[in-house]
Amino acid sequence: MQIRLPWLASLLLLFALMVLLGSVPGQAESLSERFGDKLLHLLAYTALSVLCYQSWRVARSRRVMLTIGLIALLGLIDEAIQAALPYRQASLSDWGFDLLAAVLTVLALSVLDYVLPASKRR
Repeated sequence: MQIRLPWLASLLLLFALMVLLGSVPGQAESLSERFGDKLLHLLAYTALSVLCYQSWRVARSRRVMLTIGLIALLGLIDEAIQAALPYRQASLSDWGFDLLAAVLTVLALSVLDYVLPASKRR
């Protein structure tokens, strides 16, 4: 299995930034009130899913499974961190929206890969 390190590093950096921002007291609540909690989860985890999908140089089906699996794990880590903070609360529905973003993203990227292979995108 080949890994594209710049994509993977970007994924981990974005996740760390999200966790950091979400750990600032009042910051997550402020953003949630302004934009909606579920929309923020969909947008954030769509971005993470794109970076994750692009991190792997393997067969498409394996990229899909790796992406959904890693995003599921990152979502659980995110919710576990929220559960540990007294001013935040974890939510199973938030994790569900993280997974929804991953599934929709890999579906779209898989279709794009099928219709327009990487060799033809250049």
